[in-house]
Amino acid sequence: MLEFLRSKASGVLGILLIGLLVIAFGLWGIADTFTGFSNSEIASVGSKKIERQEFQLRYVQTTRDLSRRLGTTLSATDANNLGISQQVLINMLGGAAIHEASDQMGLAFGDEAIAAAILKDPNFAGVNGEFDEPTFRAVLAQNGLNEKLFVEDQRRFHLTNQLTEASIDRALVPKLLTEGLYKHFLERRVANYMILTLDQTDETGEPTDEELETFFNETRLRFAQPETRSGHALVVSPARFAELISIDRATLEEEYELSMSDFTVAETRKVDQLVLADDTDAARVREQKANGVSFVEIVDSAGQTLENTDLGEVERGDMISADLAEIAFSMEKGAISDVIEGPLGYVVLRVRDIKPGSTLSLEEVEDRLRQRIIFDRALEDMLAFTETVEDELAGGETLENIGQRFDLDVIKINNVANNGKTVDDNQPLILARYETLTGLLFESAIGEDIPMQEMEDGTFIWLRLNDVTPSIVPPLKDVRDAVTAEWKTDERSKLLQAMAEHMVKVGNETGSFESAAEGFKRKPLVSEPMTRQVSNDTFTGEAVERLFSVGKDKFAWARVGFGGEIIVMQATDIIAAELTDSAAKEIIFDGEQRKYHTDLSNQFVLSLQQSFGSSVNQRNLDLATRELVTR
Repeated sequence: MLEFLRSKASGVLGILLIGLLVIAFGLWGIADTFTGFSNSEIASVGSKKIERQEFQLRYVQTTRDLSRRLGTTLSATDANNLGISQQVLINMLGGAAIHEASDQMGLAFGDEAIAAAILKDPNFAGVNGEFDEPTFRAVLAQNGLNEKLFVEDQRRFHLTNQLTEASIDRALVPKLLTEGLYKHFLERRVANYMILTLDQTDETGEPTDEELETFFNETRLRFAQPETRSGHALVVSPARFAELISIDRATLEEEYELSMSDFTVAETRKVDQLVLADDTDAARVREQKANGVSFVEIVDSAGQTLENTDLGEVERGDMISADLAEIAFSMEKGAISDVIEGPLGYVVLRVRDIKPGSTLSLEEVEDRLRQRIIFDRALEDMLAFTETVEDELAGGETLENIGQRFDLDVIKINNVANNGKTVDDNQPLILARYETLTGLLFESAIGEDIPMQEMEDGTFIWLRLNDVTPSIVPPLKDVRDAVTAEWKTDERSKLLQAMAEHMVKVGNETGSFESAAEGFKRKPLVSEPMTRQVSNDTFTGEAVERLFSVGKDKFAWARVGFGGEIIVMQATDIIAAELTDSAAKEIIFDGEQRKYHTDLSNQFVLSLQQSFGSSVNQRNLDLATRELVTR
């Protein structure tokens, strides 16, 4: 497809381009489903098949997208444990159902329309605002897509829009539902509340062996060690090559002459520029200047202010034209120019201040210049050396042997998790300095070639994955202390919950927080009025939900923080919403309409699947997923 898009960027007529795109799509054979995919079928809806290769591409794409959103690199094992395979399969089954329905209804979104949409998409525009092939490729790569997947996604997106716009999008949310939701969402409540902490409970004793073993079996995933990976990194830094480079005086002098501008501070001047309106103004100013009138008076007579004329402190290159710069930088301090005909019309210049330029001597910059030359030459030598390393690797040589032969650093990375740290929370220095290496280790497979990485400081790194240790739950004897500590925390949490439940019981019976909190040497706090949308460290989503579930003056409790604290609340005031905020009603209406349409869309897709008939080959699905996990 890009061959034709590239021709568009070169100026080929749009009509011809669209025609060529149509031919390209036909050659690809994507009008129905992808060609080139494996015949191993994962699932089907009606006549539409879901092939293994497309499923795996979608799986990888979804994993990368979730990794970006979570801010961590998910391994294939992590993704499988999160149920991504089922999520991907459900989405693909829905897409296949829409595709089948579109075919049977005779709906279509032509290849020429897709091509035109791609050309016009601002996400693929280069610096000139036109379609740019490298940008197109980069955006697809960042989103885990190839060209065929992207085009098919676009086709399905537009076909889905045709179906939903004709039916689902026309569905209306009932007015009574909107007003009911408005009252529900914008009702406010005020609470008296108190935070209970584990420190307010008694210490527990030691667990029996039976209690500890039971607790461990019920909570064993808490103590699971994450998947870890090990590898080697061959590091080539500019400093290593710089040690071998020396610079003589003649080279320094030559480089100094070539780069003198780098050590020159340009002359600057504070300049005023008065722009005159016409020939009449120009004639008046000439007369005023001949009579010795000051610049301030000239500006005032032109109906302008000094603020309007101030260009600030400028260098020659900052002036609007070379001619004006030549005049401004040849004037004495305090001088006023004659009337000049410039690009903006007639102007008068005044120089208020001058800061002469200066050039640092070779002696002043010698050390800095020497280091720069050495670094540049080291980079050149490094680039040439990379070819040697690549040739050695292509010949089957190991990173360790290459490092030993050329006296280079080969760093062993042992058992790091996807956060870049070992199980005892230590981080290898190389992973702390170059954070992207961890992601590479967890995106790669054993034996897979990882391209050379060029880091921001100029260092080159070759990385190899040696070993993958799956996530495991160690035996109880190895984590006994940690399990015991967790058991004690859990027991105290149960005591804390019992305390909260007792307070709520007493509070609901007496209607008094003072009675409920008898024995505590503090008074409850009072909240600000809050809606159901409030969520913060004190009033979590669970706490707010429970507060709004009780009547006036009634009590409730909820866990806050990371579960080690409990909030006990009394709903002391309920403030009903007033149906006067039209903007809020509109927001609620739009939000509910989107959810309403989403629910209808999901029901529509499910009914299509049932109508056309769908099937899943579980064996092929498991095989396709296992390939990704063990790759």
